[in-house]
Amino acid sequence: MSDTIEKKNKVIVGFVCQRSIPIQDMIDEHKALLDDPEVKVVILPCSGMVKPTQMEMALTKGADATFVCGCAIGDCHYRTGNLMIRARLEGERNPKLRKTTDKRKVGMFFLTMKDKAPFLEALKGFKASVAALGGEN
Repeated sequence: MSDTIEKKNKVIVGFVCQRSIPIQDMIDEHKALLDDPEVKVVILPCSGMVKPTQMEMALTKGADATFVCGCAIGDCHYRTGNLMIRARLEGERNPKLRKTTDKRKVGMFFLTMKDKAPFLEALKGFKASVAALGGEN
């Protein structure tokens, strides 16, 4: 198998904290979102573990977009993981996204275990904004 993402449809890679949303109940055996199979999920103990380079690599390997989903701000199981990834993606903490990364293709959500519907709605909005970019790089 190739190191690039084989694409027939749009592909979005999400890095999701296992304690943010009820992600285990929302994915199939291939780690695709049941409500949106174009979304492939990487589950992590904490969103603070995500490095911007991992998100950039997803884009480089063929993903149309990438996002991180962490616990609600102020409610991180590991105290500040969600604050760290937010600061990294906003360019306020190292490591940051490279200047060449299209930040419009990088999303972030901070939610709770009760927020399945709000997550799906936010994801829908994020996907629409990425789709509106069309063929832009």
